[in-house]
Amino acid sequence: MDRISKNNLIQDYKIQFINRFNELPSIVSIAPGRVNIIGEHTDYNKGLAIPAAVNKWILTLASLRKDRIINVFSLNYKKTLRFSYDQSNLNGELWEKYVKASIYLIKEKYNVKKGFNILIGGNIPIGFGLSSSAALEVSIVSSIVKLFALNIDNYEILKICNLIENKILGIKSGFLDQYASIFSKKNQFLLIDFKNLNHEYFKSNIKNGCWILVNSMVERKLIFSDYNQRVLECSDAINFLNQKIKQKLNFNSINIEIIKEIKHNKIFYNRLLHIITENQRVFKMKKAILSGDLNLIGNLLNQSHDSLANNYNVSCNEIDFIIDISKKENGFLGGRIMGGGFGGCTINLIDKKYKKEFISNIKKSFYKKYGYDIMVEEFLFSSGLSIVKV
Repeated sequence: MDRISKNNLIQDYKIQFINRFNELPSIVSIAPGRVNIIGEHTDYNKGLAIPAAVNKWILTLASLRKDRIINVFSLNYKKTLRFSYDQSNLNGELWEKYVKASIYLIKEKYNVKKGFNILIGGNIPIGFGLSSSAALEVSIVSSIVKLFALNIDNYEILKICNLIENKILGIKSGFLDQYASIFSKKNQFLLIDFKNLNHEYFKSNIKNGCWILVNSMVERKLIFSDYNQRVLECSDAINFLNQKIKQKLNFNSINIEIIKEIKHNKIFYNRLLHIITENQRVFKMKKAILSGDLNLIGNLLNQSHDSLANNYNVSCNEIDFIIDISKKENGFLGGRIMGGGFGGCTINLIDKKYKKEFISNIKKSFYKKYGYDIMVEEFLFSSGLSIVKV
C-alpha cells in the first residue's frame, strides 16, 4: 500500500478544510481500514475473529456552526451535502446515506442541536473488503462525539456504528469492522469474542513473512448481495437444529457431531459447519502467530478459503482464480477471500524472499485470464481510532 502517513493526510486535509469553509477545523478524527486475518462471518454469529487495522484511513475534520445547518464535503466524491436537522430523509448515494445516518443517530440519541461543517476524505479503497464504510462511520460518529463533548466511550461509538448499518441501511452485519477500526493497536493482533464483546491483544512472532492483499477489483455491494441471506440462513439453521434435537443451543455450544443431525439439509449443515470450523481456526491461528509457524498460518488461511467458498458460498470466480494461481507461486504460504465476500480481496501470507516475484506473477496471470489489471500490494498494520484537537 502507498506509504502516505496519517500526518501527511491531516496536513493536506486541513488546507482543504480552510479552503472550503474559511476556518480551521476544531478536531480531526482518523479511523483506519482493516484486514481480517481469520474469523469470517463469525461476528454476527457471536463467534471469534482476529482482525487488525491497516495503514489506510478515513479522516473527518469538523468545526461547529452557530445555526442548525450541516455542511458536508467529500474529498473522494468531490460532492457537497447541505441540510438541516429538520430534514431527516436519508436519500442519496450510498456514501450520503452513511453520512446522514451517522449524523441522524447522534442527533436523535443525544439531542444535538447546533450545526457543523465537516470534510471527509481518505485513502481506503471503496468496496473491496477493507471496511471503508465502517471506517467512515467510526470517523464521522467519533468526530461529532468529540465536537460536542458528549460523554460516550468507544463501546458506545461501536454500538452506534452497528446501528447505522443494521437499522438504517439494512445490512445485517456484526461488529467486526467497526471493532477493528476502533480498538486495534499497532503491531499487535486483536482477538475479539463477539459473544461478550470483549477482546485481547497478542504480539506476532512472524518472521520472514509478509502480508499481501490481492484486489480482484470486483466491487462488493453488501446491501445488494447475498450477505443478508447468509445471516438469515445461519439463524434459520440454528433454529432448525434446535427443533430437530429438541434443545436450545447457540452457536457457541454446537459442534460437528451435533450438526450431523441436520446433514440432510445441505445449506443449513454447510453454514453451521463453516461457523464451527472457522471459530476453531481462530484459536489455532492465535497459537500459530504466537509461535511464528508460517506453514500452519498458511494452512489455516487455505482451510478458511475452502470453507468460505464451498460451505458458505461467498467467493466468486475471480477470487477463486486468484487463490488457485497463488498456490502455484514460489513463497505462497496461504491465502483466502477476506471480508463479506462476493468480490473484494484475498489476504495472503508470502515468504519475504518471493514478494516481488509473487506480486508480478499474480498480476500477469490475472490479466491474461480476465483482461484487466488488479492491485497487488503489501500492507502494514496500524493503530485504531485516534482524534486530534487542532
